[in-house]
Amino acid sequence: MNARIQFWNPVSIGRHFCVVFNRSNPFIILTVLILTGLGLLGVMTTGRHLSEDPYHFVHRQLMYAGLGILFLFAMAMIDYSHFRLKTQWPYVATIGLLVAVLIWGRNNSWLRLPMFSIQPSEIGKFILILYIAYIMAFDRMDAMHFWTDSLPILLTCSLLIIPTALQPDFGTALVMTMITGYMLLAGGMPVAHLLYPALSTLPAVLAVPILHPYVMLRFTHFLVSLNPFADPSHLSFHDYHMRMAMGNGGILGTGFGNGLVKRSFLPASHTDSIFTVIVEEGGFISGIIVIGLFIGLVWLGESTARSAKDRFGAFLARGITFYLVAQAFLNISVCLGLLPNTGVTLPFLSYGGSSLVVSLAAIGVLINVSSQRQMII
Repeated sequence: MNARIQFWNPVSIGRHFCVVFNRSNPFIILTVLILTGLGLLGVMTTGRHLSEDPYHFVHRQLMYAGLGILFLFAMAMIDYSHFRLKTQWPYVATIGLLVAVLIWGRNNSWLRLPMFSIQPSEIGKFILILYIAYIMAFDRMDAMHFWTDSLPILLTCSLLIIPTALQPDFGTALVMTMITGYMLLAGGMPVAHLLYPALSTLPAVLAVPILHPYVMLRFTHFLVSLNPFADPSHLSFHDYHMRMAMGNGGILGTGFGNGLVKRSFLPASHTDSIFTVIVEEGGFISGIIVIGLFIGLVWLGESTARSAKDRFGAFLARGITFYLVAQAFLNISVCLGLLPNTGVTLPFLSYGGSSLVVSLAAIGVLINVSSQRQMII
């Protein structure tokens, strides 16, 4: 891994590729490929009822998956240590993209470019992990002072979170906040240093449902859905049909393509609600498999972090793992009726280019960290 790769030399690329994937944990890429494959099946079966072309969505998702796998391989081939001192420019560029969304954004969180559209907030989650890992790599932060140490770090993180919330994309802003809190606490920042800003921003958080009535509506829907049969045609419509779909699947499911609820009753069946479709057609067993794969990803990410060669690699591994699993937890909890609708997609499974490409690229970094395992920290 110490030899510099020659990107213009196919032989050098091939040798480096073999070294990286021989040394890394093979279960990381296996787990992710299984999840991505399940996602393609889910998009295929839901997309047939969402467009005149029954394969429109799965063709696009296949294209996104191919691009994402290319990014996975590319990021796996780059020594993650190169990111340590090169986080500032990607960070500034991502802030610029998020501000551009506020000015020229199409459909709230999307930015239209000449040949394609991107969702900068998805990139922002990964860049946030790089930045915090870079900060955490210097010191265990046991003797941090709030005003001179913690506050500047928190303010810098907020430069990504606040523009995301203003789009408004509160689900992604929530994920970014969770990533920030987890990584800073894991790095040794005192809990009180996180509580001070949290309490100071509480009035702004409480004002969100007033300024954006749809947020209050989501909480209202959630409270009504605690008894989904009380109002199945109005406020608890989404929750009622998600639970009906999963109940309809039983243990073994209705069979691929035979789900009923997705055809007209389940909103966002190919994105936010794809876990519900998978459980209806694949049964309770398929739901357990998906949850088990994400639990396995937690173990793989933590084992990679514990055996990383330095603190930067360890925090990269933990941050990437938390980012993906936290999103999965939020999405599946919404589908099970345990949380209000957050608008957070299910990594690797939900339809969407920016989310899938960035998630696979992040896994590429995790694979590179795994390939350089040297010591336990």
